[in-house]
Amino acid sequence: MKAVRSMRIGTIAKWLWVAALAIIILVPVYITVVSAFLPHRDVTTGNFLPDPRHFTFENFAQALDVIPFGQQYVTSVLVTVLQTSAQVLFAALAAYALVFPRWRGRTLAFVLIIATLAIPGESLVIPNYEFVTGMGLRDSILGIVIPYLAAGYAVFLLRTAFLGVHREMWEAARLDGCGDLRTLFSVILPTVRPQLTTATLWCAIAAWNGYFWPLLITDSPNKRTLQVGVSQLVSAEGASPAVIAAGTSLVLLPTLALVIIGQRFLLRGLAAGSLH
Repeated sequence: MKAVRSMRIGTIAKWLWVAALAIIILVPVYITVVSAFLPHRDVTTGNFLPDPRHFTFENFAQALDVIPFGQQYVTSVLVTVLQTSAQVLFAALAAYALVFPRWRGRTLAFVLIIATLAIPGESLVIPNYEFVTGMGLRDSILGIVIPYLAAGYAVFLLRTAFLGVHREMWEAARLDGCGDLRTLFSVILPTVRPQLTTATLWCAIAAWNGYFWPLLITDSPNKRTLQVGVSQLVSAEGASPAVIAAGTSLVLLPTLALVIIGQRFLLRGLAAGSLH
């Protein structure tokens, strides 16, 4: 009986902890989204229990008047697609080279890749800025993407996933005459689809939420990402908290959609990665 009671108490405590974390995460999202649909007077009075009769889309209209939302949204999507595709591709190639072919120095190479995770991003701003400016790519989509074509964390995720693939599969594919690229894309990647989806989601969310570098390397409002544009609402003349919340919601919703759509693969990928 004591053991059963202890298990019940442990289960209740676990669910209370999960509920507390959910509240901490969801309450700011709720306040932001609700504020986007409320009149300015309701937001300033702290009335976050919405009255359907007061709902309005005027905040979104004002936000779109302040920033070129359409062009900045397209820029953000292009940056996310290009950066995510490059990072996942290079991570898959690097992870394949670090796991399957046997060559001297691959452990050192992996250590050096992991070491890049310890380098503060701020220390790379000036070299990246000089490099991109020297190439004449300032104030362009390529200028935003080029410094982030590879990510050490994505390499770590996929290498961990590849270590769980039976080496016999790789050897059989090679004996059948498959080259390295065909083996990678036809045999290895389909086997680690959950972890691949996890890496893709991580890269996409990081690319979508990028702020400091796009702000630094772009000048034209039309070439800036949506995150930088929304930050301009704060300093815009006459912008109310409700308008800022509307702009923030426009940035937040795609991220939530990515997590909701890919949560099944995300959980499977993290669970599978923890076993290796």
